[in-house]
Amino acid sequence: MTVYRSPRTERPLHADGPYSLRNEQGDERWPVVSGIPYLRLGSEKLASEALRALDLGDEAAALMLLLAENDAWWDGPAPDSADLRRLIAERERLSLRDAMALLGWGRVGTYFAHRWSDPTYLAGLALLDAHWTAPRTAFELACGIGHYLRALGSLGVRGLGADVVFAKLWVARHWVAPAAHYVCFDAEAPWPVAPRADLALCTDAFYFFRDKAQVAAR
Repeated sequence: MTVYRSPRTERPLHADGPYSLRNEQGDERWPVVSGIPYLRLGSEKLASEALRALDLGDEAAALMLLLAENDAWWDGPAPDSADLRRLIAERERLSLRDAMALLGWGRVGTYFAHRWSDPTYLAGLALLDAHWTAPRTAFELACGIGHYLRALGSLGVRGLGADVVFAKLWVARHWVAPAAHYVCFDAEAPWPVAPRADLALCTDAFYFFRDKAQVAAR
């Protein structure tokens, strides 16, 4: 079982019903939407708005709020509200490409759609194969939409994926690697999880981190 801590105080967080995590003092809460804890430091206002929607019983509104957030470096437009409503309402009938188009991911969606044959992805698979130790559990930082978690899951490995963008984790859960577990947080802030796994990986993402040594040590 994953143990969660506050990214602000590093104190333990406990389940406060199915849609939130709370500290023991009761003065800090974070949302859990579609089973994915949202613990992104710096986005407390968005987390509070999502919690307000969840407390009113409107999970779709909370989901729309979190799906609209992107990477700090993203320079494209925010997704259209009507597109997000359609994505949520019709997700059981939509394809992965449909979902990424409705999220307005543009070039990022194109990259994810073709990543299965991208040299960096294939190089990661080759490294896993060359150093394979038959892991039972895996933790992937900056997992994106779950390409590696899908591959590992096909080999019976239980995965935990983390990314700073909630929408990527939501897409991973619904279209790519539904058996894995996910948590949303910023890897350069205090980590809200201390994962223990047989295999830890982070591929094609370290160039995003300012303090690479600290992230690698964690």
